[in-house]
Amino acid sequence: MLNSIQEKEKSKWLYLIVGAFLLLNTFAIAFEWYWFAALPLVAVLAILAILKLDFLLLSIVFLVPISINIEDIGLGLGISLPDEPLIIGVFLLVIYKFIIDGEYDFRVLKHPISIAIMINTAWIFITCLTSQEVIVSFKFLLSRFWYIVLFYFLGVVLFKKFSNISNYLWAYIIPLAFVILFTLYKHSDDNFSQVTSFEIMAPFYIAHGIYAAAVAFFIPLFALYIIFGFRMNAHFSIVIISIFLLILFGVGVAFSFTRAAWLSLAGALGFGVLMVFRVRLWQMFILLGIGALFVVANFDDIFYQLYQNKQNSAEGFEKHLESVSNVRNDVSNLERVNRWMAAINMIKEKPVLGFGPGAFSFTYAPYQDPEFKTPITTAFGDQGHAHSEFLNPMAESGWLGLITFLGVLVMVFQRGLNLVYKATDFRVRIFAASVLLGLITYFIHGLLNNYSEQDKIAVLLWGAFAMITAMDLYHKKAVQESL
Repeated sequence: MLNSIQEKEKSKWLYLIVGAFLLLNTFAIAFEWYWFAALPLVAVLAILAILKLDFLLLSIVFLVPISINIEDIGLGLGISLPDEPLIIGVFLLVIYKFIIDGEYDFRVLKHPISIAIMINTAWIFITCLTSQEVIVSFKFLLSRFWYIVLFYFLGVVLFKKFSNISNYLWAYIIPLAFVILFTLYKHSDDNFSQVTSFEIMAPFYIAHGIYAAAVAFFIPLFALYIIFGFRMNAHFSIVIISIFLLILFGVGVAFSFTRAAWLSLAGALGFGVLMVFRVRLWQMFILLGIGALFVVANFDDIFYQLYQNKQNSAEGFEKHLESVSNVRNDVSNLERVNRWMAAINMIKEKPVLGFGPGAFSFTYAPYQDPEFKTPITTAFGDQGHAHSEFLNPMAESGWLGLITFLGVLVMVFQRGLNLVYKATDFRVRIFAASVLLGLITYFIHGLLNNYSEQDKIAVLLWGAFAMITAMDLYHKKAVQESL
């Protein structure tokens, strides 16, 4: 009887609330206050942020691969729907919940990776103040800030529960698998033509490079699931699904015709071999240094050999891959070199503060060297970034912009390798290895392109950094501290 009365009481309040909203919404429509209709969604987000923040964050991750980019919504602004409004809204709620209410685990802020990220962000803020395009730079900073807060600082807390690491990865993988199937289906109508491969994944990914970078990121994870799944106590079905997804994602990368993604997987394989032999980070730096010295010492001979390559981008995997080193007449490669030289010329002029975060595409035009201009070069310099995750921050935020960014990567890989080699929990070792290999695929790709400010990639990068931090902070158990 009492339960019946309580149910009636709840129903009465529900009807009152719904009725009041409908009445108010009628007045709002009459006065053209259309934003009022979004209040229930805001209320739901607020409730989820308080009660089910982990579910909310994973839901956003799930939506990212299938969100659609709208380039211009007015005032020169673009937006990705539906994920970006959710990211911004949840960002504000998270700031309130964790910072103002003081519920956050502030040990995270003392972690070396977090400190490196905060130093890099602080320097970006300083260079916003001296930017050639102040408004653009502060928009860049704000975008970077909500990615960091949501997918790194909130992500670390989310990953305190170890199973949420795989939940986060699968939340991205499942919709991405559908995007790959959708893309391959569309592509089959054109007999998998290379010409149509550049934008065939639209409307979900705006270009084949971003799409291929996201797809390649997960291939090491599937390989490790297949090899070590049973030792990780993974269900048999997960191993079978991983075999299917490895094939699907491999085909997706192949038919993206993205040469940088193909090379990144080869690089990840090489890095994996180094991990098998437990090569330490400082030893890897020595190997990189030797390689760099060899290139510098033999630059003329190497450039001469590259210049003999006349293979343009062409139909067929072998010829397309061969064209990656053509710096003689492949327009795509030559335009990339043009952007790199423009970035180098920019850093020569402003080595300390750069031209401002996000300002490269607005300022690089005068710094293009006539020697490297191509048929697709524009005098206005209105076609994007520096095509490098390393030259772009250097041109925009000076040498310290690059150095502080590299500092983040060094800390991530130092802590990550420590987990791979010395974690007592085998699952931690495998997940740390898969995350590092995924990052390797992206940052090798990042030698030739830069997409880290795009939502499709930012969710992966900052989430991956958060996974390494969380495993190091909460799940490493008896891991030794040094490499």
